[in-house]
Amino acid sequence: MLITDLKSLDAVRDGWEALEAAARGPIEHFAWVRSCVEGLPSLGRLQICTVWDAGQCTAIAPLAARVSSGFRLESIGVKELSEPMDFIYSSREALAQLCDELGRQRRPIELPRVAADSPVVDELRRAFQGRGLVHVRPAGPYPTLEIDSSWNTPETHFNSGRRSDFRRALRHAEEAGLTEFEVVTPPPSGLSALLAEAYEVETQGWKGREGTALALDPLRANFYRRYFAACCDKGILRIAFMRIGGKAVGMQLAIETNQRLWLAKIGHNEEYSRSSPGTLLMLHVARYAAQHGLKSIEFLGLTAPWTRVWTERVRDCVRVRVFPFAPASVIPLGIDACHWSVARIRRRWKREEK
Repeated sequence: MLITDLKSLDAVRDGWEALEAAARGPIEHFAWVRSCVEGLPSLGRLQICTVWDAGQCTAIAPLAARVSSGFRLESIGVKELSEPMDFIYSSREALAQLCDELGRQRRPIELPRVAADSPVVDELRRAFQGRGLVHVRPAGPYPTLEIDSSWNTPETHFNSGRRSDFRRALRHAEEAGLTEFEVVTPPPSGLSALLAEAYEVETQGWKGREGTALALDPLRANFYRRYFAACCDKGILRIAFMRIGGKAVGMQLAIETNQRLWLAKIGHNEEYSRSSPGTLLMLHVARYAAQHGLKSIEFLGLTAPWTRVWTERVRDCVRVRVFPFAPASVIPLGIDACHWSVARIRRRWKREEK
């Protein structure tokens, strides 16, 4: 079954959500995809491929095609939001059926960022063997912090110098005013006010200076407003705050699902940098994760200097491009060949400049 419009997408919501327990993370959830469709006008035409068995949805490839990419099938929203997206499926057999169906369509495919250990990579290779070329190369990994009971006292994971820094930062915060931490599951009626508070914190940091904070980015703000509202309705949205004297100075927006906490957005007010609100809030959130029996904290986005303070472990990702032996591959191949040529010329210029 091929889903090509919003009405058809809504019709399979129950079947999609029944599969979500098998999803790698929230990026494969119905709420994420529907928010992309409504909030990201550049997606192009929906081409969501699904497999059904005895009335039950067993596998989904969330894909769309746009003119600028040569009408190839692409993971929905990955190029706009940069988060890794996988297919969702109930079993390896269902995934094989899904990839076989994609093979029969003879359409070029691009998965810009998918987990390197995803079975999707091998199943696409199998499905297109003798039918096309499957090109796989590394893409940006994302950090992950494994959580166990020892994180009930997160400070013990750091050396004495770092623990001293934590205590000093907390003293600075307490000198400035009553210091409080919380992780809340917001009710729908209170979401708007809490999001406004979180967005305001984000504008007070480097994202505000660079104009990338959600409050300053209408396109992504439109998407995340819809997405966080959907997650709030399902009871999986978590909003964490650090407050000094009642004022929010650090925030995290996260999704709790499949026994993992997925950090979607973070921010802190740089006026309170001596109090290290981002660090102290992360300590509190790690403790929260341990107390609630979560398996890990997943840092959506890419590795960054601040994430390395917490973990060196990453989940590797790859970019997968499929070119079937069919006329439909001609334009995408031409587009990619131009990109490769430009990149090669730039690398040569950089070497010559040195």
